[in-house]
Amino acid sequence: MAIGFVANMIFINLSRTVLITFPIIVGIVVLHRLSWRSLVGALGTLAVLAAVSWSASPVLRAKTISLFPPYRLYEPANEPTSIEIRYEYWRKSLDFVRQAPLIGHGTGSIRGPFEQAAVNQTGVAAEITGNPHNQTLGVAIQWGLVGVLALYAMWLSHLALFWNAGWANWARFLVVVQNIASSLFNSHLFDFGEGWIYVLGVGVAGGMVPRGRSLLKPSSSRP
Repeated sequence: MAIGFVANMIFINLSRTVLITFPIIVGIVVLHRLSWRSLVGALGTLAVLAAVSWSASPVLRAKTISLFPPYRLYEPANEPTSIEIRYEYWRKSLDFVRQAPLIGHGTGSIRGPFEQAAVNQTGVAAEITGNPHNQTLGVAIQWGLVGVLALYAMWLSHLALFWNAGWANWARFLVVVQNIASSLFNSHLFDFGEGWIYVLGVGVAGGMVPRGRSLLKPSSSRP
């Protein structure tokens, strides 16, 4: 099944986010569980597999090329690329955060500022969204610095929860790492599918960790 999922990503439905976040996830997980030497070996193996996949998959080549400015040469002149739209979302989001840096604009307020900023604009500047495609910016627009601190505190507490939990919890640690890495380019905690994966992966697994630790403790018995 794992081979089937990887083949699907390489040859059929590849996300640009995966191209950037997958090496980050592999590096963090290997470094956490093994050592620096293992990290070098894992990234070297990943580079070899990427080279083989590059030569075999037109989808991988097209998605990789689309991350760089020359991609504009192959796109219609009057139509913004998805990369350009995302950069515009981030630029505007930073301006919205500066307007209310401490407590933000309020829950559900992301779309409003984008609509106001798009008035009398054309092209990329006229794009309106309710999702800035970055978890930190999505939180900062609504709840400011207070919300961002709460978000990072949540992520750090979940990493700490699974940090020394043993090999049995590697998948739970991976759920947190994947969410943090992918949230650089998405707002996955606000998305239905990815949000529930995080809730179930961390919530259920997190509830099992204290019980597992208590079972590993030697029981004391009176003479």
